Amino acid sequence: MADSIKERIKEFSEMIDKYPDIKEFHIERAKLYCEIKEYEKAVEDFKKTLEGYYACQNIATICEEIGFNREAEFYYTKAINKDKNNINNYIDRLYFYMRIKEMEKAISDCKAILKLSPKDETILNLKRILTGK
Repeated sequence: MADSIKERIKEFSEMIDKYPDIKEFHIERAKLYCEIKEYEKAVEDFKKTLEGYYACQNIATICEEIGFNREAEFYYTKAINKDKNNINNYIDRLYFYMRIKEMEKAISDCKAILKLSPKDETILNLKRILTGK
């Protein structure tokens, strides 16, 4: 399986050489690098596409997976800053904070989400659980 992934990486690399401005090629190659756990190469490809939420989210996920929590937090926050009205950006960071046991920050993200969507039952319940109220 790794050989077929490496072959696909080679194909995307050739396409990137021909068309370096097509961000989707970098994204697809980065996903393949993730499959074979070559995270540093994946991050480099995702960085080339940093204009969107998708790249920030993927870099954050990779950083978290390899234990670079400060970097993960930076990219989760960067995704939020790119689109402050996208609840999913806050939810991603909220669950990240819960995974690393930063409950005060998780509560803060619950509050931010509820400002955007005050009747979100899932977040209301989660906030009650986190705050004990």
